[in-house]
Amino acid sequence: MIDAPLVAALRGAARASRLLVACDYDGTLAPIVGDPAAAFPYGPAVDALADLARYAGVGSVIISGRSVDTLLGFVGTHADIELIGDHGVRLSGNDPVASRTVREITKELKGIADEFEGATVEPKPLGAAFHYRHVAQPEQAADAARTVGARFDARVLEGKKVVEIMVGHGDKGSAISHMRKRDDFERVVFFGDDVTDEDVFAILDLPDVGVKVGPGGTRATHRVGDPKQVAEALEILGSERRLRTGE
Repeated sequence: MIDAPLVAALRGAARASRLLVACDYDGTLAPIVGDPAAAFPYGPAVDALADLARYAGVGSVIISGRSVDTLLGFVGTHADIELIGDHGVRLSGNDPVASRTVREITKELKGIADEFEGATVEPKPLGAAFHYRHVAQPEQAADAARTVGARFDARVLEGKKVVEIMVGHGDKGSAISHMRKRDDFERVVFFGDDVTDEDVFAILDLPDVGVKVGPGGTRATHRVGDPKQVAEALEILGSERRLRTGE
């Protein structure tokens, strides 16, 4: 059960004329698992997020380090949920140099993965993710992956047993700020569990609601334990919105 202060904050947010509700994917809508390809969502959480998008004035978003295609494979097509991949990082137009750099980064990370049993590489449109959850020497593996970012002057993003090397600019915080301005959202509610989600918590101001999922330091004002409690919180938002609008 989520705590009373968060319930009160969610009820207040649900009364906003225009509300943006955004969630990270891994660790937020889906439990963290050993195999990234098996990170299937907690169904009630995705259903509750999709349900919110049915109400006038509410925008529902999943923003993740995954590619949009990967997210589609996990959550399917919910026409009213906007999907933002690659941590909100983007390129300015078609950049053949950046595309070549992405290929080289991916190749080098795969070479490092060959040296550390249990490591895997997840190619992405704007870079690649080096997963080392099952490596016997995790810090050595992570350090080796970080050197690739330095060598290519690329962005290095740290997550839970993953190092991502990305080209382009922007982050989750700038992506959510852009959406807020673009669609004139009065209030933002964001759920996230990882280091890159702190970029969103950093741009929120009360009475926005930032919710950290799981343990660890955070700039968020509230905390829940797992995707099941994320679903509970989203359902509270939906119930309050329904009372407000009568829909």
